[in-house]
Amino acid sequence: MSTKKNIPTPKLLLNYFSKYKEYCKSNSKKEYAFIPSLKKEVGVTREIPYTWDGFEIWLRNNKIIAKLDDYKANKDKRYTEYADIIHAIGQEIYEDKYTGAVAGVFNSNIIARDLGLTDKKEVDQNINAMIWNEEKTYINDPDTETDESP
Repeated sequence: MSTKKNIPTPKLLLNYFSKYKEYCKSNSKKEYAFIPSLKKEVGVTREIPYTWDGFEIWLRNNKIIAKLDDYKANKDKRYTEYADIIHAIGQEIYEDKYTGAVAGVFNSNIIARDLGLTDKKEVDQNINAMIWNEEKTYINDPDTETDESP
């Protein structure tokens, strides 16, 4: 049994996303900082990055739909025709955050965490290679003979 979709076509979803982007560009946030040399507070305009949550809030505020979970998950295979648009929107959101952080428009630490980008140092999980005996040889090293057992 098919039910009516709140966003009847993928093209309309893309059109809504375009309007959301316009909203983001025209509704920047102000950051205020005190400049000691000028002895006054100065406002700096900051863009709003595109986000899925922001897009859903914009859709809800415009009484279009409350959430896009079913569209994004292709619930019951009812939203297959939206898959390419959902993917394209996701790429555009990612690219906007990434390039905005690289250019210094957005806080790079926050955006990096949001995008799952982290500097990771791999830790050697081989404990035997990290344990030394008194002779400065590896314990359990087959090339080293010791009378002591660990």
